[in-house]
Amino acid sequence: MDAERLLEDLARSEDLAPFGELVRPLVEHDRERRSDLVRTLRALFASGGNASEAADRMFLHRNSMLYRLERIQKLTGLDLKDPRVALALQLGLLTLEKKENTDEAEHP
Repeated sequence: MDAERLLEDLARSEDLAPFGELVRPLVEHDRERRSDLVRTLRALFASGGNASEAADRMFLHRNSMLYRLERIQKLTGLDLKDPRVALALQLGLLTLEKKENTDEAEHP
């Protein structure tokens, strides 16, 4: 079984629900303030944790990226530099992908 398939199966699992709660404050903040904190977190992980590269991917100044990352830490109460926290947040983002795919299937 390949990694992509494992992640797809994991995304469907209810076992990830507690991880989804970790990113809920970001989802709510984005919805209420039309911000991009979830997208920012995804860009950070897609950049291997490199804030400068994530800023480039999002066409942001590095200081703007650092401000957003600080905001994410305040909202979640988590340290993004802790690898275990990073894994937990990535699993939380995976639950969002599951929800987004479900929403798209229901509302084409």
